[in-house]
Amino acid sequence: MKPHDRLTIVRNLHRTRELRLFREQVETYFERSERDVNDVPMDWEGAQAARSRINQMLPRVIEIVRAAGLGGSAGSVATTDPGVTLGRVEVLQRIFSARHGDGLDQEILDVLDMALGVYEGGRYMALGRTINPLHYAATALAFLARVPRRVLAALGLRRSPRASRLGEAELARLESVAARLAEAEELIDTRLAAVLDRQALRHAEFTRELAELAERLDFAERMLPRQESPKRLDAPQVSDISTPV
Repeated sequence: MKPHDRLTIVRNLHRTRELRLFREQVETYFERSERDVNDVPMDWEGAQAARSRINQMLPRVIEIVRAAGLGGSAGSVATTDPGVTLGRVEVLQRIFSARHGDGLDQEILDVLDMALGVYEGGRYMALGRTINPLHYAATALAFLARVPRRVLAALGLRRSPRASRLGEAELARLESVAARLAEAEELIDTRLAAVLDRQALRHAEFTRELAELAERLDFAERMLPRQESPKRLDAPQVSDISTPV
């Protein structure tokens, strides 16, 4: 696929439209797959329909994002925040594992927005290439220069150079694995901290209840000795006057 800086205006607009449609489908999937208080998706049928459409568009969109220059390493110039590895096209392959609140859903939308910004920012240059005859001449010369190599490769007469180092795809996969490991470690730390916080709250609640129980027992021990014995009626006095029966 041609890089973004070699496109004419028609292809530029077409890729921009595809990115916008894909972003709308991703937002629809996130909204409809969000779970309610009973842990049930809001709109299961709508989420499944959006997921099917995303799967159909995803291979094409990944190529478009890579052509925008956002498929490099995490330390490339596409990184806008030194603390977070933004601009990684690999996050698009994790759309269906994103959960609300974990930050991955926003990172996916950020990558799509960055790709849209690249194509929209190069729209005027694409318009200039469209009306520039030198652009078409250079394209034709480049095509003619590649013809002999393609013919030799098709006939099996051209040896393919041995790869002395890892290619861009292998480096991207390794960086993706490293990023996932870092995210998994961060997730484990977050979950462990949450468990420790819950335990601390429970211990504090138990301590409060024990202190309250001790105060009640102390109050009961202080009040029991103060209780007076129940009063009884005095015995009737004996009268010297006899009464006839």
